[in-house]
Amino acid sequence: MQRHHTTTRHSEQPRRGAALVETAVCLPVLLLLTFGAIEASNAIVLKQTLTEISYETARFVTSQGSTKADALQRADEIIAARGLQNVTVDISPDVTVNTPPGTPITVTVSAAAASNSIGPQWYFKDATMAAQAVMVRL
Repeated sequence: MQRHHTTTRHSEQPRRGAALVETAVCLPVLLLLTFGAIEASNAIVLKQTLTEISYETARFVTSQGSTKADALQRADEIIAARGLQNVTVDISPDVTVNTPPGTPITVTVSAAAASNSIGPQWYFKDATMAAQAVMVRL
């Protein structure tokens, strides 16, 4: 005995409408998550770069014969090479050629996250990233 199968074609219109609604609901969330992940990664890179700048500046300023002005010039070179904006570098205490060996020198580097962002400014609107390095004068 042979059975006959009848196939019924249902309209694809209701399914297409559901897919459109699902896309309209999910797409903004997915885009927000994607760009948020990109901005979070950029913030991590910014923090690491500020840490590098503070370390290199502290290493430079604590070497024999260097001054605060020399170290700030070195910091500016690194900042320019990285393409950062609105970065402040603070070295305390003031370092001169007469600063005695063994003096702890603190270098603090900070930058506005929004001005160094690659995406919309509202992810890290008022956030300021900072890094600090402390080394002893040689």
